[in-house]
Amino acid sequence: MGSFPSWNCRGIRSKLQDLKGLINYFHPVCVGLQETFLLSNIALKLRGYTSVRKDAATGSNHSGGVCILTSNLYPSTPLTLHTSLQAVAVVRTLVTVCCVYLPPHDVESTGS
Repeated sequence: MGSFPSWNCRGIRSKLQDLKGLINYFHPVCVGLQETFLLSNIALKLRGYTSVRKDAATGSNHSGGVCILTSNLYPSTPLTLHTSLQAVAVVRTLVTVCCVYLPPHDVESTGS
């Protein structure tokens, strides 16, 4: 089947070597990252993987942000999510992978 690790990395830029080590050891199909602390002008490129991201909001002290890295060996398609949550999703054949981060200070209503 393959592995699907998830990591609340609290800032991926300073941990790229750790991420590369994780990828080289496990060869995951997808990697979910929370609290990437990336802005849209900062690229996240890893050989053999494609990223789908929802970056931290401008003015939020760069907190939050989510990303799914998908292996190019297992093609997937990004899904458009209609939500205010920090969330991204991809679909691969019969499997949908979603990465969601809800900051501790945010309150989400479940509706009525």
